[in-house]
Amino acid sequence: MTKLAEIVRQRRREIGLSQPQLARRVGVSAQAVQQMEAGEVRRPRYLVELANALGLEPVALHEGRRVVMGPGTDSDTPLMSPHRGELGGLSEAPRGNAAFPQAMGGGGRDLPVYASAQGGPDGMMVSYDPIEWIERPAPLAGVPSAFAMYVVNDSMEPRYRQGDLLLIHPQRPVRRGADVLLVMLSDIDDHEAYIKELVSVTVDNVTLRQLNPDKTFSVPRDRVAGLHLVVGAYYGY
Repeated sequence: MTKLAEIVRQRRREIGLSQPQLARRVGVSAQAVQQMEAGEVRRPRYLVELANALGLEPVALHEGRRVVMGPGTDSDTPLMSPHRGELGGLSEAPRGNAAFPQAMGGGGRDLPVYASAQGGPDGMMVSYDPIEWIERPAPLAGVPSAFAMYVVNDSMEPRYRQGDLLLIHPQRPVRRGADVLLVMLSDIDDHEAYIKELVSVTVDNVTLRQLNPDKTFSVPRDRVAGLHLVVGAYYGY
């Protein structure tokens, strides 16, 4: 049994969850949880979601350490952009994203930058394997599931260009007119994903807009694994 499997099994039992119950919280199959606890999966693609479901600190869990999040932390708050069709509600808010940070802030180099690669002219492929760690900026302070990723295409120019580093907050509610990261369901480590402007979320579809070329398209909601808010960017990082 791996260290990760041991930590997860022990913590799951501590908080009184069965494997199927944990699987529903994470948004995966019960078989996936069973395989992970048996040590058959060493680096699950859903590690961040798993940590949040168990109230554990994601970076520590990734490193094979057990750090339980205390009351009042973000890990004790239900995700606002859950998985497998349970997208968070939309709040009416002013158009556009939160203010972009001006400089790297405190918090240490504990913010993972996940791998991203070109995935067609408009999308990308995302893997939940950190390629580097950066200092945590103020908008993501105290958010254990937050991460960053590079823009790898020009579909959102002039707003974002290739090489810009986007800051992702998986627990803040998405809203119409905001920029989001939409991640598709996948049975492998790499996920098809899109950085776009959110137009709407309905029972059946998530509708997005890109800028270059300007077009709107919809994605079936039952194919969406996550819908996360972009809260900032470092341009030409």
